[in-house]
Amino acid sequence: MSMPNLWCEIPDVDNIRTPQSMLAEQGDMLSEMTNERLRCRITKVQQNQMFNYDFAIVAPSLANYSQKIIKVVHSMTIYPATLYHEQSGEEYTAHNDDEFMTHLGGILASAENRLVIAGLNAQVRLAEED
Repeated sequence: MSMPNLWCEIPDVDNIRTPQSMLAEQGDMLSEMTNERLRCRITKVQQNQMFNYDFAIVAPSLANYSQKIIKVVHSMTIYPATLYHEQSGEEYTAHNDDEFMTHLGGILASAENRLVIAGLNAQVRLAEED
């Protein structure tokens, strides 16, 4: 007699979006919007049971100058995930993909980050004129 499978149904990983993948998608969009003048870098660090991601805007033509704008922390279960707005010091907690995208959108479109992007774009333009 064979033993029955006691495992639960394993979710299809192709349908699971992670904070890292959502950050990467937004980074690709910024690169496209700025004609590659600005890019994003995601630095991942695992500490104990937690995954930490630093999301920075990078200006390649300025010796890869970077400005960190978001930090995301979550456990293996992905949610809840905490987003830290590095410019304002505000902290948000997301319990699902929709909440994560809402908080991420608020941070990316914030007045503080608009100033960072405008300043970097201006510096890049000046560097290109030299």
